[in-house]
Amino acid sequence: MSRNKWTGVALAAVILVGAVAWYFASPYYTLMKMRDAANANNADALSAYIDYDSLREDLKSELMAHMMVEAQKDESGFGAFGVALGSAMIGPIVDGMVSPAGVRAMLISKRHEKAVRGATPKAPVKVGEDPAIERRSFSEFAVKSKSDADGALIFTRRGLGWKLSGVDFPPPGQE
Repeated sequence: MSRNKWTGVALAAVILVGAVAWYFASPYYTLMKMRDAANANNADALSAYIDYDSLREDLKSELMAHMMVEAQKDESGFGAFGVALGSAMIGPIVDGMVSPAGVRAMLISKRHEKAVRGATPKAPVKVGEDPAIERRSFSEFAVKSKSDADGALIFTRRGLGWKLSGVDFPPPGQE
């Protein structure tokens, strides 16, 4: 083969190795950067890894599914009232908590807790040293606790990076 063909083959191999390395390493890198931002009380850096609109909608639907299952278990007739009341409350509560301001408030409360107690607070976002990452597709992965495989944090690909976009609760009625 000519020199140009070898150069092309070598370049293709380097690109392929880089793509494979990104595919396997980028979720861990994202989790590490989120943990570092949370530990540093840097709300802006942490917010860069969260797709708030998708996360809010996912949380609302997960919470509504759980409420519906619980309401069906209720034999007193107040289940429907609870669903109606919960439906009215879930939206504003999730909207307020799952926002950049909500993340800032969470980090500020952790700083205040540290000042009051004089102890080092736990990280607001707890990612284990060795999280269980489950690939769902090229553009989605789930982070699960190795000790509790029912719930998960869902990340979707945005360009070459990842953003937290959903939460999978344990199936309703199986907590």
